[in-house]
Amino acid sequence: MNRLSQQHLLRQAAGFLELGELLIEPDQPLPTASATVLHRALRALEDIEPPLRQQPETMLLEAETLRALGQFEAALPLFRRAAEAVPRRIEPWLGIGWCLKRLNRLNEAIDRLREGVQASPRQPVLHYNLACYLSLAGDVQPAIEHLTKAIAIDKRYRDLTQVEPDFDPIRADPQFVAVTHLAC
Repeated sequence: MNRLSQQHLLRQAAGFLELGELLIEPDQPLPTASATVLHRALRALEDIEPPLRQQPETMLLEAETLRALGQFEAALPLFRRAAEAVPRRIEPWLGIGWCLKRLNRLNEAIDRLREGVQASPRQPVLHYNLACYLSLAGDVQPAIEHLTKAIAIDKRYRDLTQVEPDFDPIRADPQFVAVTHLAC
């Protein structure tokens, strides 16, 4: 298969992933229509030949599709290989954390997000997600520190804390209140 056809399959898979995710609601069963479209994305990716299939972009696309399907164990190795190949990219680290959290491996998710923060310390979303996971683990001080860093980099993260249930365990903590209620 020529390179143009391979690129077409990648674009097709990306489109199927985007379409499949449109109907997905957090913490709700996967709609049948989404599952159908996401499986089409996987079939398109299966037709991609090995050199392109081992590229970080392709691995991320497959990992995101598996994650959207709720196949977290299957997605993890792809996210990990992508993180090794391009450690400064945030998507693999977020995907690893997402999957591990949903597999009830919160401590491991925290460790991996810490690696992501080390690789990309100026990415507020990594600090924010790490703060969420630390909050769920009951690690108040580190959660506040990473939330403070996320907000310092991008003030919009302050607003997100108001609706984020992951912060419920520390929501009443005076430090959390201070960080999330400072004047903008």
